[in-house]
Amino acid sequence: MTSSNRPSREGFAKIKHMCDLTLEHGLGYAWVDTCCIDKSSSAELTESINSMFQWYRNAAECYVYLEDLPPHAPTGDRLTSCRWFSRGWTLQELLAPEKVKFYDMAWNYRGSKLDLIYAISQSTGIPSGVLQGHDALASCSVAKRMSWAAHRQTMRVEDMSYCLMGIFDVNMPLIYGEGAKAFRRLQEEIIKRNNDLSIFAWNTPQSREQQFLSPFATCSIRRQLGFYSIS
Repeated sequence: MTSSNRPSREGFAKIKHMCDLTLEHGLGYAWVDTCCIDKSSSAELTESINSMFQWYRNAAECYVYLEDLPPHAPTGDRLTSCRWFSRGWTLQELLAPEKVKFYDMAWNYRGSKLDLIYAISQSTGIPSGVLQGHDALASCSVAKRMSWAAHRQTMRVEDMSYCLMGIFDVNMPLIYGEGAKAFRRLQEEIIKRNNDLSIFAWNTPQSREQQFLSPFATCSIRRQLGFYSIS
């Protein structure tokens, strides 16, 4: 990207606003996954994804830019219907940081995770105590934590497993191309650390059609937890 066309790119504007907020709030450093991870390096990508939950947890603040929230739209239910709340990778961004601040498409501040905790809890099914940091993630069963991801989406099938590693405090190598096998490996790593039998309420898809549906919901609990689609 040349210096002449850089400011005209949409991603540049988002990064610039985020850096402006960082300076405004007296912080010395900013991190953005879209430009701070060299995705051409499998080693760096693996290390980053395995470390990401802890990075968010250690962050002083996490800024969420809701590009589909108009400036004059009401907060509350309208905010939680934004695409950010349906993406797989953003689940850890919601859970891990102590402070999460939401901004609409014009970069107007719309409130913090704590300000909006009731609406967020109702929309996501995540207990308010977990969102507030009063209750540990481990206080919720494996099945309960899996259900928080049941309606979320990722671009790649494997990422629906990889984005949950930090939520279950596990680490594993990334193998893009393995498809639904990623979830089986995730289950194995969870079982090594946790004897919660509710993990067996979840399974990987068996048919080709289900490859593009949730690898988590089995037939017996589809109606209760629902599916998400891979886009």
